[in-house]
Amino acid sequence: MQPDAVLSGLTPTLVAFGIGIALAGAPGPVQAVLVSEAMRGGVGRGLRALAGASLTFGSLLAAVALGWGLTAPDPGVVRILKVAGGVLLLWLAFDAIRSDAAAASGGEYHRGLPPAARGSLAVALNPGAWLFTAAVASPLIAASGNAGGTPAALLSAAALMGGAALGDGAIVLLGGLGLRRAGRRAGHWIHAGLATLLGLLGLTLLAGGLVAGGPLA
Repeated sequence: MQPDAVLSGLTPTLVAFGIGIALAGAPGPVQAVLVSEAMRGGVGRGLRALAGASLTFGSLLAAVALGWGLTAPDPGVVRILKVAGGVLLLWLAFDAIRSDAAAASGGEYHRGLPPAARGSLAVALNPGAWLFTAAVASPLIAASGNAGGTPAALLSAAALMGGAALGDGAIVLLGGLGLRRAGRRAGHWIHAGLATLLGLLGLTLLAGGLVAGGPLA
């Protein structure tokens, strides 16, 4: 491979890394779930949720890099994702409230869904993740592939996922090392605020899926 081809393939990779960091900085369902998990179980729990989210997002990007065409989902699929994602976030909000109440009373609350699964579902049921992958990630990865073949496309996908994971990792640290160490009273209100945010995001997705005209499928 010629040096100029390597450089031309590297440019989209660097852009992908920067976009990944910017993507993590945009508040959304995934970031809300990561902060909530880190607040409830510390950095370790937050990182497990991040691992699930990164694995799912990385799988989508790897599929694009390997040439499996990924187009924007049609409106019916988007509506289904909105409804499913909204229900998930509402359940997570209710779960967070029950967990905080159990902690305040000194009781033990058993969570049924592992943090990695929560992070994974936060991506898989997020229509924004699918639309971003089809509309933004695919052209970037394709540009790398055109310049350097499949290895360059995979490198660009890895850079995009790495940038997003790096930014989301900072969010986990904020929740696990910063917000979680607030006083008991402040921690209670932070938990309540995160549960409210999850609930509002869930209601927004659910309303977007149910209110739009036409059948769900």
